[in-house]
Amino acid sequence: MDANNALEPAVADRLSPASDPRVLPSGARWRVRDASRAMHEHVELPLDEADAGGGPDPAPMPPAPQRPLRDAELWRLARCGQGAALRLDFELRTTLVRQVFRRDFVYVSRQLHALEASRRVQGLDRACLDGALAALLRRIDAVQALLQRIAADLDAAIATHAAAGARVAFAQPARFQATIVSPLARRYLALLIRADETLCRLEMAWLLCLAAPAGRTALVSDCRRALHGFKDMACHERQAVGALVREVNAQRRAGVAMQRDG
Repeated sequence: MDANNALEPAVADRLSPASDPRVLPSGARWRVRDASRAMHEHVELPLDEADAGGGPDPAPMPPAPQRPLRDAELWRLARCGQGAALRLDFELRTTLVRQVFRRDFVYVSRQLHALEASRRVQGLDRACLDGALAALLRRIDAVQALLQRIAADLDAAIATHAAAGARVAFAQPARFQATIVSPLARRYLALLIRADETLCRLEMAWLLCLAAPAGRTALVSDCRRALHGFKDMACHERQAVGALVREVNAQRRAGVAMQRDG
């Protein structure tokens, strides 16, 4: 048997073309006419995405600002203390200041909050407490002055040697959020932001060949030591005032015991 002849019965059994109405059932002829009419009807097509109701794709949502480690501890302090906290969003571009904020901000804020909360302790020597707070404010002012001097020197060099349109950009700037539970903590955050701005100028000066690698490393170390020095001072003042608070509380408990025994 010829293979081509073997396919003929199957082909012969297929339906004739749909254009031949004689082979269609009478009930199906209206479907053919409707389909033919639909093929010739005009169809309105959207001219652009706006006509189609789509529009351009929406811009992606920016990531949520990062918070430092143990940020929830600050909210608990605010809830147990004054009952309110300030939330501030900001950007940090340099690695050093991002590390300091993530690692130290909550710790330093706790020390500063405890110092200011010591005002509520009855019998505490207010002069000692005021002296500790004043010393911390002086240290903040000193660090700010150091950062401003560094930034002023860098700005002078950049203005003299850089092109008018020179700008520095960072590949991975990051958004952060700080929970503020005391006025001194707000001053500390401003110090960190100022340090970040100063280090940004330093990076620009280095890229413009206006700062030697050794000088760049030295200035970064100066900023690091200044920020860590404030952290250490806040811890020291908190411990000193905390010892006074414990002494006052011990005296109060001893007086209550004497009154009870008497």
